[in-house]
Amino acid sequence: MDRVIVYPAQIVADTDTLIAERNTERAIGEVIALTMGSTGPFATGLTATCSGADLLVEVAAGQINASSVADASSYGSLAADSTLIMRQYNAAQTSFTLTTATTAQTFHIYATLSMVDTGATMLRYLDASDSTRTLSGATDTGTGQPTERTAIATLALTTGTVPSGSVPVWRIDLPANATSVTQSMITLDNTALFYTKIPDLAPINSPAFTGTPTAPTPASGDSSQKLATTAFVTNWASANLLACDTYLGPAASAGGYNVIQLSLNSRTRFAIIEIAGAGGGGGGAPTCGSAEAATGGGGGGGGYCRFLVTASELQWPVTATLGAGGRGGQSASTAMSGNSGGNAAFGSMVVAVGGSGGSVAQGGGVAIIGGTGAGGAVQVISSTGITVLNSGIGPSGRSGHVSGVSENYFYGYGGAGGDRPPYYSGGWESGAGQTGKTGDAGSGGSGSCVAPGGTYMNGGDGGPAWMTVTQYG
Repeated sequence: MDRVIVYPAQIVADTDTLIAERNTERAIGEVIALTMGSTGPFATGLTATCSGADLLVEVAAGQINASSVADASSYGSLAADSTLIMRQYNAAQTSFTLTTATTAQTFHIYATLSMVDTGATMLRYLDASDSTRTLSGATDTGTGQPTERTAIATLALTTGTVPSGSVPVWRIDLPANATSVTQSMITLDNTALFYTKIPDLAPINSPAFTGTPTAPTPASGDSSQKLATTAFVTNWASANLLACDTYLGPAASAGGYNVIQLSLNSRTRFAIIEIAGAGGGGGGAPTCGSAEAATGGGGGGGGYCRFLVTASELQWPVTATLGAGGRGGQSASTAMSGNSGGNAAFGSMVVAVGGSGGSVAQGGGVAIIGGTGAGGAVQVISSTGITVLNSGIGPSGRSGHVSGVSENYFYGYGGAGGDRPPYYSGGWESGAGQTGKTGDAGSGGSGSCVAPGGTYMNGGDGGPAWMTVTQYG
């Protein structure tokens, strides 16, 4: 801040005082610019209130700080100065009475900023021609002159557009036919106008932030005392297990499909999904005469697919269908092959086909073999957001075997169901006179076996289709 120097016995000029006044205002403006910014506007005070019983709105006195030229016109005997400074404009308390209408109205209270020379006073001047008298004004006519340059913020009300160059302060939304205005109808027309006062700012020690504070995001893996932003937490949680769920199709005896509307956790970034078609049923051996035997082959395992899903690239929920296991051959007087297992599908994008049912062989002779059910295939339709990790045809069931019928000795068993690696096993081999065994999920049921002169035995049911969904953050 520049300061004027004067000396003892010096005749002080009017410019000495004017320069000091101008420098003081400029220095105050610099402080405002350093603390609040150099453009503005910023305001304090100007609180808008109402009683709620009438249409009167009171705006308290206050100040508006805004950028302006130092002096647009001459300042006393100093020339105009176009240097930009931050200036404080004072607003007096002002009352506004709203007018009601049959339609809703929006009122705007705004401020017009101006510099006004005020305080007109008749000043005394020395008379250069007569040192014993003074002049009444500069021209000795008693005419007054301004004694103060005042920065004024004049508040006004409009239902139209706020004039260009003015400062919007308050907005009032008045309903149709209103008889009073309430505080809830009054909102800020310029949310950037009012700043929190320094005593109300959060302290360095134990601050209590409000609103939406932000901070730099630390590097992934940082374990220091830096603030953890939501972005840091999201990155840190990447690949963390969020959930693991397994779904099954219906039992073979129930038939049909289970339908799942699959949605993921809101924090899930990707999921690993495994599906397998249902296992086929084992072949059912019929009742046999004294010179014959029968054996059924095991049902095939369902096709299997393991794939990665990027959660953000698919539309959720996705419809998943899981079929029932294939029913084992329900034999009687005639041989009955097992039924195929139902499919497992993730939308129309990935389909794991169910395994086929095992077939039956019946007769005499040295040996007979029951046919096996083939494993199910996998069908994948290329889709954005899905990456196949592992995929394979389901294992076939195993053959059933009978020997020694014509040699008056007998040995036989029903074939085991096809396994569904890596988790589930097919129904195990069934001895003569035993029904087939049910397979685990996605695995084939085993075939049955009937010795010479024995009664029919049903084949084992295949296990249901299954799906496992493992979600990661």
